[in-house]
Amino acid sequence: MDQTKWVRIVQLKSQCAPVNTSKHHHPVSLRVFFATEMWERYGFYVVQSLLALYMAMHFQWHDDRVYALVGSFTALTYLSPVVGGWIADHLLGQKRAVIAGAIVLCLSYVVLTLVGSEIGLITALVSSETGLIAALAGVAVGTGLLKPNISSLLGNEYPIDSPNRESGFTIFYMGITTGIILGTTLPSYLNLYFGWSKSFASAALGMVIALIVFTFGVKRYKIEDYHPFDYSHWKILKALGLLAVLWIIAFYTLSHPNFANIAFISVVIVSLSYLVLAIKNESPRQARQTMVIGFLCIISVMFWAFYFQMFMSLTLFIARMVEPTLLGINFPPPYYVGVQSFGMLIFGYFLARKIPQVNSIQSGIRTGNKFLLAMIFMCAAYALITFVSRESSGDHLLSPWYFIPAYLFISIAELLLSPVGLAAITVLASRKKVSTMMGIFFVSLGIGGYLSGKLASLTSVTLGTQSIGALKVHYAESFGRLFLILLAATCICALINFYIRHLLLVKAIKE
Repeated sequence: MDQTKWVRIVQLKSQCAPVNTSKHHHPVSLRVFFATEMWERYGFYVVQSLLALYMAMHFQWHDDRVYALVGSFTALTYLSPVVGGWIADHLLGQKRAVIAGAIVLCLSYVVLTLVGSEIGLITALVSSETGLIAALAGVAVGTGLLKPNISSLLGNEYPIDSPNRESGFTIFYMGITTGIILGTTLPSYLNLYFGWSKSFASAALGMVIALIVFTFGVKRYKIEDYHPFDYSHWKILKALGLLAVLWIIAFYTLSHPNFANIAFISVVIVSLSYLVLAIKNESPRQARQTMVIGFLCIISVMFWAFYFQMFMSLTLFIARMVEPTLLGINFPPPYYVGVQSFGMLIFGYFLARKIPQVNSIQSGIRTGNKFLLAMIFMCAAYALITFVSRESSGDHLLSPWYFIPAYLFISIAELLLSPVGLAAITVLASRKKVSTMMGIFFVSLGIGGYLSGKLASLTSVTLGTQSIGALKVHYAESFGRLFLILLAATCICALINFYIRHLLLVKAIKE
């Protein structure tokens, strides 16, 4: 072996080895990000967990229309961070983008409350369905501003080589999970006793709390943007113009499902073009890391396409086919998402252990391995759901106990992918493009959400005189098809993970 090449191998191995540090502390500002995102997720999951039921029960929409709108809405909330990240990087800075996003979200939940109450100025001017779509478009815009930038701000609080970065993001994600638990349990109770509007009003209140917590934390702990903010009237007007265009696109996409196909394909093309241009203009090492981000996003798309079934096909399946009580207590479909989130808190406690300090090469390899493991746990969840659907017979409803383990498998899968992915982006991306790359990572969630609507349509039923037994046969066949598609996707992810290792380690050795 060439001596120069041998020296290079030794250097790479030494870079990948854990490094001992004397300081293992999280920034005190972590509590601010934890609380802000907890209340933001509360408001979002009030809408996300109730939306399919709201449209199916309140508006009496058929399954295909419900899945199309929920899928498009989910996609938009994760595609809009591309614009939100760019606005933060080039116009407003991360802090101001978060505050603007919180304000837009609060106003959108207020509109949704007025629509749900079917009284007031909103319903006097527009129909309930138009008001619903307008509010959902606002939620997509607000989420696009807030979500990528609060994650970027957290990443900026850690030194680039901090061994606590991934652990900190897992703790941060546990704050998200706490908000999800509240957002999937309390609103169902409010809806049961007080109606839909009170549930949506609680989302607006949650955003008020999030806004207060964040603005106080920014001043108290002197949280800094990635780059100093230079005030300019032109920048403010340009940001407002972009947000207005984004809302119009979101509104039109939700109103016209056929336009959604063109819109989402366009977003994919734009995101891929940005990645290709970034790779061409970066150093060889940074270019490889950007390529890894792209491959991780592909795995992410496949994961979220099945994850978001919790808010679509699985929600309506449970509402129709599963006993509505557990241990004598009312147990509606959103409570299962609460179980999944509670599992994340429990498992997250163990997964949030201190991670040895690693460089970008080892970080990318670890992330790829965890992404693949997340897909395997998702396969286990769908295998259980498919088995229960196929093995049960008769006209009796299914027991909730069959599905709780499946949702706990999904909780482990999410912990292995989402917080790990967020942490990896802040390590792998160029520091000049962190928020934009974070936005592109959220694009993968958006495309996954859009595809989830397409997959959910495989389970659509026309309700009428069908018996429970006939619905069981239909759902058994439907979830069987979904499981086979998931298995094929997992095999593809295994090949992608193998190439990530080759890209980061083998090519680095050859340089």
